[in-house]
Amino acid sequence: MKVVVTCTIKKKMDFENDEFAEYDNFETINDLANAIISNGHSVKIIDYYPKIEKELKSEKEKIDLVFNVCEGIGGREREAIVPLICEKYNIPFTASSSQTLINTLDKEKTKEILVKNGINTPKYFVANKSQRKGNLNISFPLIAKPSYEGSSKGIFNENFVKNENNLEKIIRKINYDYNQPALVEEFLFGREFTVGIVGYKNPTILPIVEITYDHLPSGLNPLDSYETKWIHDSPEAILKQGFDPIICPAKMDKKLENKIKEITLAIYKIFDCRDWARTDLRLDKNGEPSILEINALPGFMKDPKENSRLPKAAYALGWTYEKLIGKVIDSARERYRI
Repeated sequence: MKVVVTCTIKKKMDFENDEFAEYDNFETINDLANAIISNGHSVKIIDYYPKIEKELKSEKEKIDLVFNVCEGIGGREREAIVPLICEKYNIPFTASSSQTLINTLDKEKTKEILVKNGINTPKYFVANKSQRKGNLNISFPLIAKPSYEGSSKGIFNENFVKNENNLEKIIRKINYDYNQPALVEEFLFGREFTVGIVGYKNPTILPIVEITYDHLPSGLNPLDSYETKWIHDSPEAILKQGFDPIICPAKMDKKLENKIKEITLAIYKIFDCRDWARTDLRLDKNGEPSILEINALPGFMKDPKENSRLPKAAYALGWTYEKLIGKVIDSARERYRI
């Protein structure tokens, strides 16, 4: 097949600034392209830019499949840009539909769907520059996040707040710096996990990944903040500290493992995730899984030292990176009957 990779490539590496946190570097995209080639397909890479629709439209008769990892640039619907184009011109593409990507990127919408389906998630409210709405009867400590960002963008150590004054400060910062509402939720101190799923009709649940925080220096809170993910969970930091804070497969009793897998598979189907996705969760005070977020465009860095959660889970299952990418392609081919 002729496969087109649609992506958003980082123009520079700057870990002091989270502006480019969700974009992929050239090495990651090249690893993906080489994995597609190893599965017997040809590849063309299209970086995001304003004329992406024109290019996809002009080549639509030559494209067998779009492998979409494009984050777009800014806005609540940015992850849905390529799927919307592909849906418009009837071009087959990997991963979830435009509607699913809109629902999963928007943390408030995600919460609404979870609550509607009776799935446990931390209590929350949404705050913009002038009002708060939602469940205001929640207790400190709280965590405040931009409503539609990923890769820990806009979630810093200071976003863990213990009083109203600090909360107001962080809400204002999110509103003005990221030009979007803040989602504020109760912070859960239980163990944190993430679960990747690959496939569509008969999806494979990958081994559960646990994120630990014992390695963090004094003053950093136990959450997957920007500082944790991009500085203290970097290959250099892991080499220096001598152990990996990401554990896969996670150690737990079979009852909890089955419960987590059952819930995440149900979520995968409720949100109509396709080909691959990853769900983040924590245990609440009763030891019950509570859903934090759904990532319908999961991270996919090849190097295991980068601790990209879904590939790391695939490796624990015995898959190579090339097999993982092949599984995603095969899932899309099955859906489109290619």
